[in-house]
Amino acid sequence: MKRIAFILIFAILLGGCALTRRESVYRVVTGVEVEYRQQDNTIRRTYHKPGSMQSILTYLRILRPFGPVSPEDSSDSSCRITLHYSQGPDSVYIQQGQQYLQKDGGDWESVDSARASLLYPLLLLLPSDG
Repeated sequence: MKRIAFILIFAILLGGCALTRRESVYRVVTGVEVEYRQQDNTIRRTYHKPGSMQSILTYLRILRPFGPVSPEDSSDSSCRITLHYSQGPDSVYIQQGQQYLQKDGGDWESVDSARASLLYPLLLLLPSDG
């Protein structure tokens, strides 16, 4: 009887640990908001469809930030990309010009300007879906 009780308690604890781990590992993006400012123009987009969200996620992936840097203030454009998750806090990316990227208030990092320049045309081709 003691052995069955021990196995039952062990199984419950193990199951609880597995559930906790699953929740912390798998965060699903449920929405994306983009606000792009260039001089006097502002483009705002909201995405909830998987294909649209994937386009923005792919853009963020190809930026490949490298090395902390102190950005210069002379920027002709800025962008704020907010990723909303099924659980946990949102992630906020701020892009200054086509040179710098900051994630969740962390350090500014340099990005490849050719890759960063892809955002504006992407937003023009991808209207809001939500």
